[in-house]
Amino acid sequence: MNRENENPAGSTSNERGIHLAGRFIIIIILDFMIKRFIFWSILAGIALAASLAAHQKGVWKSLAMNLSERISGQSANYSTLRFRVDLVDRLNYARIAARMPDLKLDPELDDWLEQNFPTMVLDDMDAVTRAVQEALPRYYRLSVCTASGPTLKSLLDEFQGFASKTAPEMTHLGFALREAVGGLSHQALIVVGQRLIDFSPENLSEHRQEAYFSRCTHCRHPHIVRLSLKQHSLGLECPQCRRTYAVVAADQHQKFRYVNEFLTGYAPPAVFSKDTARIAELFTICGAVHGNCIYTRDPGERKEATDAWQTSLETQQIGQGDCEDSSIYLCDWLLARGFQARVVLGRYGDMGGHAWVVVRMNNVEYLLESTESPPDPRDPPVATKVGSRYVPEVMFDRFALYVRTTPGQAWRSDTDSFFSPKLWTRVEPRALNPASEPLTRKSTTAQSEPVPPERLARTSDTSPAAAPFLELEEIPRDAAVWSMSLPANGKSGR
Repeated sequence: MNRENENPAGSTSNERGIHLAGRFIIIIILDFMIKRFIFWSILAGIALAASLAAHQKGVWKSLAMNLSERISGQSANYSTLRFRVDLVDRLNYARIAARMPDLKLDPELDDWLEQNFPTMVLDDMDAVTRAVQEALPRYYRLSVCTASGPTLKSLLDEFQGFASKTAPEMTHLGFALREAVGGLSHQALIVVGQRLIDFSPENLSEHRQEAYFSRCTHCRHPHIVRLSLKQHSLGLECPQCRRTYAVVAADQHQKFRYVNEFLTGYAPPAVFSKDTARIAELFTICGAVHGNCIYTRDPGERKEATDAWQTSLETQQIGQGDCEDSSIYLCDWLLARGFQARVVLGRYGDMGGHAWVVVRMNNVEYLLESTESPPDPRDPPVATKVGSRYVPEVMFDRFALYVRTTPGQAWRSDTDSFFSPKLWTRVEPRALNPASEPLTRKSTTAQSEPVPPERLARTSDTSPAAAPFLELEEIPRDAAVWSMSLPANGKSGR
């Protein structure tokens, strides 16, 4: 009886164990299925996201177009060279329609892009522009565009809008290609810019542009020269070393030339006695220039534009000129007579820009004014005595400019020399563009110098001084020979 009661209890315990084991197995199976579901769901999400990203990047389109071109054989017939030709034509067709000049391929820009584009990051187009201008400083303005396409032909259409927006002043272009999306697509970078021509007086006269490319003759720093076409004279200063390296001015025919080329080697047809002392000849020539060149005010004092410069012959024929005209006339005549002379451009006191002449003879430097009364040989204008208010900036003779070796250094008139190689650096302006020819060539050696951008003529009250030599009559305009006689006391001198 008791044994029969124990069996049902054991049976119930077994059933409970089986039930628990079943539930455990079900839980394990469900957990496994849920994990697999989550795993495959994640994979499906990743695949969907990748598919969407590929769609946005045009991978499927690229694959389809590449496959289509490969099947049709078009990809083998359309080369990179053909793409380059078609791209240039498409850009220029848009410019021709807008009546703008054609763009030309720049090999230098092309080579730079080909070397740098494969590793270039295109997230910031301004950074790309700066990189191009740093590498190629000749470019003044730039326009940059990048585009991607599944094939080279489709890439042409991407630049259609850019072709119609290039500015009229743009002159050259360059571009480069690289593969994208693992070789399934192409990416191109086009750079269109205004490539500046070299600065020279001839180019300035012919093109009348406001910007040119130049290179400092002192430190060889390349840079862009910006100027105002209203000015008839200007000096070029390097932005790096801050030294002047060229000065140009317009002549009476509106043709620009380096200022030293206004010294053409002309001298009036005067004949001096062989036994005339050099100091007497110096002051006689100075007096003749004073007596035959009426001072006229530089229009630069009254308006923004500066005046045109004159050669010595023009000043003699006109009979008038401002400070640089009469200084060129005086210096040209002295150089023709064998004197060591230079035209100086600088400042006089508080009156602004001025020009004068310095002469070195027997280790003595004379400062000659061409706008005031003639010098008195009894009290010669020695530079160390009369030059306290004169501050030179540049000088020139026939073939060279002379600029301050140390820009901004104070000028000490009592000790500093106008002819010291330590204080002045000789510069040949034609070294800027050796291929260009000067407007005039002379066999005699000479030198030239740079001038400040603004030249304001200095006015002065005339106070004639008694001279111990004969005042010269008016210089004949057309005489083949002009003879002059000097008194006996004019022969003595330093």
